[in-house]
Amino acid sequence: MYTRILQVLLLTMPSMAYAIPAEDHWTVEVDPVHRAALMESEQLIEDEKFAQALPILQQLAEDLPSNPDVFNLLGFAHRKTGNLALSGEFYERALYLKPDHIGALEYQGELFLMQGNLEGAEANLRRLEEICETPCEEQEELDEAIRAYQAQ
Repeated sequence: MYTRILQVLLLTMPSMAYAIPAEDHWTVEVDPVHRAALMESEQLIEDEKFAQALPILQQLAEDLPSNPDVFNLLGFAHRKTGNLALSGEFYERALYLKPDHIGALEYQGELFLMQGNLEGAEANLRRLEEICETPCEEQEELDEAIRAYQAQ
């Protein structure tokens, strides 16, 4: 799969292959082949095809074992497919690699709420409040999820 993606990149954008900036929410720069795979997995996630994104993300985790963005996305896709235990492991790995990963903090907080762990979610919200100089999207979304949880 990666070979085909690389061929497309090299044929369609040979001079730009290394000039494309990483997405705003990616915390680690990756090479064009892995960037294309990340973008493909994110598109599948956006299309709510979580199970289809998993094999791509699992290969990326093997190829990029120190990339917290990959493990954050793995956690998200597993959470959305109902595998909460594995989701939690991947969020922990992302946060081990990058303790201030705002996406992983938000998603782990949402996982905590799914598990009935309001204190854990609130701790993640406090951490996001420390990291984000002004309210960031991840902080606002976790705060909203906590308020919805408390209203139930």
